[in-house]
Amino acid sequence: MEKEIEKAIEILKNGGIVIFPTDTAIGIGCRIDNQKAVEELFKIRKRPKTKAVPVLFSSIDMVRKYVKEIPQDAEKLMQKYWPGALTLILYCNKVKVPSLVRGGGQTLGVRIPNNKIIKTIIAQVGMPILGPSANFSGEKTPFTFGELNPKLVSLADYVLNVKVNSESNVSTIIDCTIEPWKIIREGAVKVQSSKFKVQSCVLLIDTADSKQITVGLRIDGQKYINTKEIKSNKTQVILPMIDEILKKHSLKPEDICEIQINAGPGSFTGIRVGLAIANTLSFVLKIPINGKKVGQIILPIYK
Repeated sequence: MEKEIEKAIEILKNGGIVIFPTDTAIGIGCRIDNQKAVEELFKIRKRPKTKAVPVLFSSIDMVRKYVKEIPQDAEKLMQKYWPGALTLILYCNKVKVPSLVRGGGQTLGVRIPNNKIIKTIIAQVGMPILGPSANFSGEKTPFTFGELNPKLVSLADYVLNVKVNSESNVSTIIDCTIEPWKIIREGAVKVQSSKFKVQSCVLLIDTADSKQITVGLRIDGQKYINTKEIKSNKTQVILPMIDEILKKHSLKPEDICEIQINAGPGSFTGIRVGLAIANTLSFVLKIPINGKKVGQIILPIYK
């Protein structure tokens, strides 16, 4: 296998096009700095020149040389999910990244694959390698060498056919150049981050218990709860708890789309204070409580 890897490295160094395994699909690529090879790769794959291609790297330090900057939150994802099936779109260094690679735009999809062979090849070549899937544009993505189109194979300079463990899935693509971040494609990696836009955020309040207060959030179906024992005025406890849990998830009051509160029966004072806060927030934020119409006040339920 060492001889095959050495041959792939030599061909790539000399501006050739190689089909190779990754941790997701079978890829086809060339070195990023060889304009002729890049043009040939687009021609072979019949890929539109306005459509950028993902690029594979061997280290984060190598990535830094080809992007303008790596935002702190994006680097956290790199540290957590790389090497792996996660492609991040960042603003690129247009001096070092050819226009064709970035589709004439200002961004670049970057990834470090979880595959020792291709990482070794990239490190030995000394620069990033273009890493689109090895198929004609619009055709089915191949995850095994047996799924490769023979016509495509005949157009490449070399096929590094070595057995690897693959996810049999594409990489997840996240655009980190916009706020909030956007998932362009769901793939093998499931990423959670406060940088994504929240589709649904419900504020949960329960003050019916005379000994404790519960405040929570239901974010896109996932529930997060915080409970505290009552040691002071309930109003002084509830509002800081709401503020705390919103900040924990990088959210603002304006992100809340609904309030759900336990209206009773329970502690007389607790229910009254909780509903007063919930009704006030509903009025200010113009959001419904307990599924009622916006502006409809919720009354306490006593025994």
